[in-house]
Amino acid sequence: MSTNLEQIKDTKITQLKTKTEKGVTDLAASWYVAMESKDLGKKPKEIELFGQPLVAWRDQNGHPVIMQRYCSHMGTSLGMGKVIDGCLQCPFHHWSFDSSGQCVSIPEVENIPSKAHQTTYVTVERYDYVWVWYGSKTPLFPLPEFPAAEQERHKYMRGLRFSLNTTTTVPRLLENAYDYPHYFPVHSLKSVKEPIKCTLLNRHHPEQYNDLLIPNEAWYGALIEVRLKRFVGIIGAVVGALGLRFEKMDLLVNSWPSGHVIKTSFQGDEKLKLMVATSPINESKTLCHISIMVKKPSKFWLTLPYYMVFGVQPRLTVMEDLPFWNNMKPDGGGAYVIHDHVLLKFREFYQKWVDKIEQ
Repeated sequence: MSTNLEQIKDTKITQLKTKTEKGVTDLAASWYVAMESKDLGKKPKEIELFGQPLVAWRDQNGHPVIMQRYCSHMGTSLGMGKVIDGCLQCPFHHWSFDSSGQCVSIPEVENIPSKAHQTTYVTVERYDYVWVWYGSKTPLFPLPEFPAAEQERHKYMRGLRFSLNTTTTVPRLLENAYDYPHYFPVHSLKSVKEPIKCTLLNRHHPEQYNDLLIPNEAWYGALIEVRLKRFVGIIGAVVGALGLRFEKMDLLVNSWPSGHVIKTSFQGDEKLKLMVATSPINESKTLCHISIMVKKPSKFWLTLPYYMVFGVQPRLTVMEDLPFWNNMKPDGGGAYVIHDHVLLKFREFYQKWVDKIEQ
């Protein structure tokens, strides 16, 4: 493997901090997935996120609300309550809270206490997920764009979506996308011709590569170029039988502080886009959400083979990573080599957004 030597001259070999004084968990200010849209119906739902017990519900317009779970009156779980007239009503004393968290009604009481208020989070519902902003009162950048799941949906096959329970942290999970040296020992890519070329994109015309439509300060990206001899296993058999040529694979990784959009191309043609998002449940549990959008082939008869090759393979790859994520020390390591450059720069990028967390 090789990395352009010009890229590593100013690299600082730094260890990612695993705890800060700004919160219970080491999290960057960013957008996180609270839950899948389909899991939030008309009834309130108790969830855990950011190490906090929360409750999710929908207001009169169907907009998702994420707020502090326990009532500011007597501490009853609002997850046991009901949504009435667009407000969440506590089941214990029937105090009602609106979507801003403000108590708006108390039976037989005119003067509502100033402390009768629930902490809420900014939410957005897109790509079939409920997203929540963490780290400041107002978002510091918009939710990243993923056109393959919306306005460009017609260009892709039906999306594949799955979630994995992991016992690692958000940064450890995300930096895996930039850890290209693990392709060989973990994913058995004996079919790869060395060297793998990895180019950090942030300093070189970011406007060309930042497909997320977020400020460049909130974006991190790299292009990983892999030369292939052949696919192996079942996937290789399918590819060989169809006479398809996949000798050059490019992975364009576009990241925000809590997720990625990865475009995979073969022979210069895009074949799929994959979105990776995270739900930090607590310090020892992170959900990894993956949405796969496979590009429709030009020939109809290739639809099923493409779906098998490009839809199934990413999931198999992630499942190979899972045991390592679940047996990894968050603050472990410290001896680095030249090939860790892009990963270490991602840690610096991530830490900058940890430092933006408001007390």
